[in-house]
Amino acid sequence: MILAFGITSVTIYGAVLIIVGVGLRFFVGQRRFSRRGIGGTQQYSSYWSAVITSTMEGLLMIISALAIVSGIFLTIIELFNSRQ
Repeated sequence: MILAFGITSVTIYGAVLIIVGVGLRFFVGQRRFSRRGIGGTQQYSSYWSAVITSTMEGLLMIISALAIVSGIFLTIIELFNSRQ
């Protein structure tokens, strides 16, 4: 489907993936910043809280990286396809 100004749905999907990926990175970064104490280390209420939080944040960072790379890939492929 082609929208106005030559923007296709694939380009929109790519932009949405990039925005979601960057948003996830900002979300995780903000949470990490909020947990920092005076000495600069992250503070948790318990060991298991630290393990679960670190694991979930690590997974979110991997997902965000994949979303950004996929969005860039879709956008570049669509730009090459639209030139032909």
